[in-house]
Amino acid sequence: MVDKKIIRIICGIFVCFIISFGYYIVFSNIHSLLVMKDEIVFSSIIFICFFSFPLILYYFTSVFFYFVFNKLPNNHMLYIKFLGSIMVISFILSLPISFWIGNQLKNDGYLVCDKISWMSPTTYVKDIKLCE
Repeated sequence: MVDKKIIRIICGIFVCFIISFGYYIVFSNIHSLLVMKDEIVFSSIIFICFFSFPLILYYFTSVFFYFVFNKLPNNHMLYIKFLGSIMVISFILSLPISFWIGNQLKNDGYLVCDKISWMSPTTYVKDIKLCE
C-alpha cells in the first residue's frame, strides 16, 4: 500500500514539473510580447495555454484537496464550468488574436523568421540576424 502512495507522489511531482516547465515557456513568451523585446515568439497555442492556466491550476488544487480531505471543494462544478468557459472562449479567440498580434508586430517593424515546421510558433525579430 505504501509503495502505491510513493509511486503516486513521484508521478504527481513529475507531472507538476513538466507542466511548470511548459508554463514557464508560455509565460516567458507572453512577457517578451508585453515588453516588446527584440525577439518575440508567439502563436495561438501560447494564447490558449495562457488562458487555460487557471483551469489547470484549479484542477491540480482540487485533486490535492480530494486526496487530503477525501472530498471535492465546495462549488466544484461551478468553478469547472466558469473556468472551462474561459478556456473555450480562448480557443475561439486564439486564431483572430494571433493574426491581429502578428499584423501589429509587422506594423511595428518586426520581421518574421522562417519556421522549422507548420506547427512551430512564429518568431518575430527586429533584426533579421537574430533568426539564426
